Amino acid sequence: RRHLAHGARRGTAQPTPSSNSPRTVHAMLAPADLLASLPLRKHPAPKRLYTCAGTDTCDTALGIMIEHKVACLPVVRGGSPPAVIGLLDVTDIVSLVVHQQDGSADWTSVTASQALHKNRKNPPILNDSGSLLDVANMMIETHLHRALVQDSASAIDNFITQSDLLGALHSNLDQIDQKYTLRNISDFHKVRANPERQTLVTVQATSTAINAFRVIDHFHVSGVPVLDGSKEDKLVANLSARDVRYIISDNKWPLTLHQLSALDLCRMLHSHNDTDPPLAVSLSMDNTLRDVIEMLFHYRIHRVFILNQSKQVTHLLSIVDVLEEVVLY
Repeated sequence: RRHLAHGARRGTAQPTPSSNSPRTVHAMLAPADLLASLPLRKHPAPKRLYTCAGTDTCDTALGIMIEHKVACLPVVRGGSPPAVIGLLDVTDIVSLVVHQQDGSADWTSVTASQALHKNRKNPPILNDSGSLLDVANMMIETHLHRALVQDSASAIDNFITQSDLLGALHSNLDQIDQKYTLRNISDFHKVRANPERQTLVTVQATSTAINAFRVIDHFHVSGVPVLDGSKEDKLVANLSARDVRYIISDNKWPLTLHQLSALDLCRMLHSHNDTDPPLAVSLSMDNTLRDVIEMLFHYRIHRVFILNQSKQVTHLLSIVDVLEEVVLY
């Protein structure tokens, strides 16, 4: 019987109970074939696509993100129709803040176009004649987490996220061949390439939050495992730059990042999350692709950590890693 991993300590997650339930799989599709069968034209579009102008300040853009509870905005230049010049992520704004030395410098006057990360400038735009597989391939190739979709008149009519692709896989799990869904994590291509331990960017629980975000910014990652600093370096939390949107409107921002430890900030961010995920979500090598998808979907998170028998982090699996596994391997 497969067993589901326990977290490193209180605050780490375990797979949802459904992972232990008997299942009957009737259809036998490869994940890539499933995604190819889902046309973009039929994918639900947001009721409204929120954007900001390239000349808007980051303060204005951030206000739009907070008001509408989004973590990314297409940045547009005037015209008819407006031209998309980039995707402004909340991590771009965090990047501005972490380059400040004392938290008092004015980052709010920087424009959205100036704050764009180079990888998110002039993003590819997909035609709605394609499928979700086209979105997955684009995300794998570019490591962008969102895709703009245009209709036959070249008007942007949809905005698809990596979580949308995960949701498509999750809602159709019983149509996917078990040789994929029951594949152990130990057999994932990413794990087989580094069977003992993946090289990971980590931070210590006692590090200041601002230094933790400087590490995230320096290595161009969206999140890091927070370790307890003991000899075993056990996992205690996950720190994600995008989660900062929950507190970024606080009047103490960004001084909060200088005052709190990485672990204390994780606890603060955790209290704002409506899915109530543990501080860190973990699995073990004998869990399966199905477990990974169910865990990511259940908690609406972007990464899970893989622990060894000593409860040490050996690997990180993101949604893009899942897409690579199901599409390429």
